[in-house]
Amino acid sequence: MKYREGESFDDWANRVSMFEKGHALQRIANGEPVELVLEDMSRRITSKLLHPIHKTIAESVPTTTPEQLAESRQRYEEIMKSVGHAADHVDGQLFDKPE
Repeated sequence: MKYREGESFDDWANRVSMFEKGHALQRIANGEPVELVLEDMSRRITSKLLHPIHKTIAESVPTTTPEQLAESRQRYEEIMKSVGHAADHVDGQLFDKPE
């Protein structure tokens, strides 16, 4: 379901919702289990509403070549060698115990 020229995101989202509700009601009228239809409707609406966001993110992320990725990983590993080990536990004596 595509945006219409000049349509706001809210208007488009309402159109998506109305379309999916109608689709779900048809499926229920055909005898499909209500629980499954509602789960599918929810998934379909969420997927449609997130699509423009995912598309924008994918288009804005620069393409990284395997060589650039390997170089970045090597730099990261070099930096991490100079960083001391992080504590993997907490000493039980964080605060002074009252006497």
